[in-house]
Amino acid sequence: MIRLFLSLVLALPSAALAQGSFGAGGDAEPDPDRAGARRAIVVGINAYDDPGFAPLRYARKDAEALAAVLASPDYGGFASVELVVDGDLSAVGVMKRLTAWEATLAPDDFAFVYFSGHGTRQIDEKNRSRVFLAATDTRRDDPVGSGIPLQAAQEFLQGLPASRRALVVDACFTGDGKVDSAAADSAARAAVDDDLAFSERFSEKEAQLYATTYGRPALESEALGHGVYTAQFIAALSDRFDEADINGDLVVSVAEAHDLARDRTMETTAALQVPMAFYKVVGRELLILSGDPNSRKRVEAALVAAYDGPQQGLAFFVDGQEKGAFPRTVMVDPGLRTVEFKNPKGAVVDRGRFRFKKEGQYSVQNIRDSLNGGRHLLAVGYAHTWTPGEAYTAEGVPSAFGLRLAYSVRPPSRVPMLRRLGVVVDAVFGLYPEGADAPANLGQAPITGHVEVGVGPVIRLDLPWLLLSIQPRVALVLLARSEARQPYLNWLFGTVGGTFAVGVRPTNRFSVQAQYTVQGYNAPLKTAEPSVELSHRVTGTVEIGF
Repeated sequence: MIRLFLSLVLALPSAALAQGSFGAGGDAEPDPDRAGARRAIVVGINAYDDPGFAPLRYARKDAEALAAVLASPDYGGFASVELVVDGDLSAVGVMKRLTAWEATLAPDDFAFVYFSGHGTRQIDEKNRSRVFLAATDTRRDDPVGSGIPLQAAQEFLQGLPASRRALVVDACFTGDGKVDSAAADSAARAAVDDDLAFSERFSEKEAQLYATTYGRPALESEALGHGVYTAQFIAALSDRFDEADINGDLVVSVAEAHDLARDRTMETTAALQVPMAFYKVVGRELLILSGDPNSRKRVEAALVAAYDGPQQGLAFFVDGQEKGAFPRTVMVDPGLRTVEFKNPKGAVVDRGRFRFKKEGQYSVQNIRDSLNGGRHLLAVGYAHTWTPGEAYTAEGVPSAFGLRLAYSVRPPSRVPMLRRLGVVVDAVFGLYPEGADAPANLGQAPITGHVEVGVGPVIRLDLPWLLLSIQPRVALVLLARSEARQPYLNWLFGTVGGTFAVGVRPTNRFSVQAQYTVQGYNAPLKTAEPSVELSHRVTGTVEIGF
């Protein structure tokens, strides 16, 4: 019954989703000084009907303190903050409060949703985990029938009509619920880093922040009088505002608040509790939690951010100076800089030159891809192919002029060697003219089309100004005659070979290359027995990365 109700409730916002569209192809980014109102709903649940969930000491206090900071004209300055700590705190009751609050939102608003309480999980027969937020009536032995699925909360957030959205969850999903810091030792022994059961499908201008990583505990602290993460998150918006405001623009964003809370939570719990975030920084940061957006100071520094999986643990260096390890947001002085990314073992994954613009916003993945020419690469160029004369039934060595098209893709790995690898698929279209050098008794060799499709791995080294690559390659070649007659028959055959390339890179994502391809095939050309024959190609290519 609970699940049916939630599915019906969560389906309601879907029609409004189009109002909050902000994809790359949509309208221009709104001016942050003229953005809509900032509105929050803050939920804290201390008491639970099921004795399997121990009463919490600070979840309600977490919600009350955060609501006060968000509503304070000295800090958050939110237009409205709804506090949900009393009344019907069942799963149905909480969802009713959320949907009623949703009706207050406008398309240009910033919607902020916070939950502090127990979380739990259910493991199905295939050993897959589902995670749930626990309401007062949630039963630990039946979270599916009585809890609020975290995925449902995520979908509720994504369906809100507001164009900017954030979800913050201070709960534990180990199955044991939140624990007091006094139980940290036993929690540490039980902590496991299971695969994340959280959805990483999130939109631009949307943040999902979690007090802990799946499989690790979320702690309450008597010394802090709060959940550890929430205490540090509140501090980032108030007492530690200046420390959280890394770029000095006089506001604290969602990313800045989480970065400070994450660092201090890990420090406080000796890295037992590791907060996480799913967030894309796109354009100028618009998810402002504290400070007056109308008094925001413009700064020249560029910001580099990453909160996604493939970038976790990478250390970032600019002109030899370490800026920190991701996930986080870091500030970089504008201009052409030498940058490096090192994995947790200290090996250099990516290195090169990158130009940072004033007030620029950059993702780590974008920078890394740029240093390597791009993760996806398209190439086009002139191809000149030489085929042995016997293959064409000619006395000379016919050559074809034509076009080469290629697409390459490369992995986002943190392993240096894997970053040099990729896969290339290419197609060559050529034309052999009439063969005047054909033996007299055979007459003129007809015009012949050359169609070739090849694939293979590539090992590529992108240096600042220079590119080198080697590609083992297999291909299927069709020689299509304009006149299919003896001995000039259409011919389909396979080849094995390789392509060697050297090029110049005026910019990271653009190169001009000279390529040499050699490929062999078995064919009975000179004798009745098949023998290995070679064809050769020289290509001039222009390549662009994305």
